Amino acid sequence: MKDSLTHDQLEQLLPAAALEILEGDELHDLTVHVRDCADCERLLESYREVLGGWATGLPVRAFEPARSARVRARLLARIGSGASAPEVGLRSRRSPGWVDRWAGWAVAAAMAGVLLVHHSVHRPVAYGWLVAGALALVLLALGVYVRIQRARVRALEERLRSLADREDRTELPLH
Repeated sequence: MKDSLTHDQLEQLLPAAALEILEGDELHDLTVHVRDCADCERLLESYREVLGGWATGLPVRAFEPARSARVRARLLARIGSGASAPEVGLRSRRSPGWVDRWAGWAVAAAMAGVLLVHHSVHRPVAYGWLVAGALALVLLALGVYVRIQRARVRALEERLRSLADREDRTELPLH
């Protein structure tokens, strides 16, 4: 059997009701109670007005640049000195070994060989060499694309390091 909540217990649930986070029996009991109790209805409306004031009272414009820089510097100082916040750094990339470097190419070459053999058995002259040639061109294009992307990643990592170094050298006032 369910115990009904007292007036004091329901009154303590009013802030949660204003935030609309109640569910189930609590919400039902509170709704029924607020319909019958004028004091709780006024209190609930006052909580909702306060929440509405908070929502509309937030600043619409951004901080001034100097204030924004001070706040950012304080946050970065707290992060840097706090033991609870782990330091974020760049992960060092391990140099890939021979197997890592060529595994993808070996798989692609094996697939090209399977296609070549398959087409040479089923259609010896028709399309086997054409498919193998097209696959070779696709693999070549993929290799060029990978090299370009690796160069872009290296450039971005270098830029990130230079920005981090520049930020370390720049000291902003905390006031």
